[in-house]
Amino acid sequence: ALRQAIAALDTNNIRKTAHSLKSSSANVGAEALAQMCKEMETLGRTETTEGASGILTSMEREFHAVRDSLGAILEKEF
Repeated sequence: ALRQAIAALDTNNIRKTAHSLKSSSANVGAEALAQMCKEMETLGRTETTEGASGILTSMEREFHAVRDSLGAILEKEF
């Protein structure tokens, strides 16, 4: 959704999507990802997409790391 919003220069959807992801990330303790989402949300609030692609790339990398870590924790629990 973020990739599409960035491509469409849709700052409102960038803001909304990033805000949702920020909350979800913070809820699972993914603070670095939540911070990146906050940066993306700020871009949406200021109605710019400058730098959004770079932030998205970092977000994707961090998301994969968080997913892997959470997966490992779940495997230990079960």
